[in-house]
Amino acid sequence: EMSHIQTLLPSKRQTLLFSATFSKQIKSLGKGMLNNPQLIEVANEQSKLESIKQTLHPVDKARKSELLIHLIRKNKWRQILVFSRTKV
Repeated sequence: EMSHIQTLLPSKRQTLLFSATFSKQIKSLGKGMLNNPQLIEVANEQSKLESIKQTLHPVDKARKSELLIHLIRKNKWRQILVFSRTKV
């Protein structure tokens, strides 16, 4: 999918690739898409910041969006980061 999207983009552009984790597949994808890529790591893979609260909410696939909207409204979050699983 990413290769197809890349063919539709202008040749002169700035491309930024962000990922919470960089698997070998993601690194390979980046090398193919990016000109002179630079890797910036803010922490090692095993670190866990104590100031970050992580929670798990088991939910049916069909209700994920509904749950996310509910949590945003209930907690009055003004900024959030949502990570999703995607195919490479």
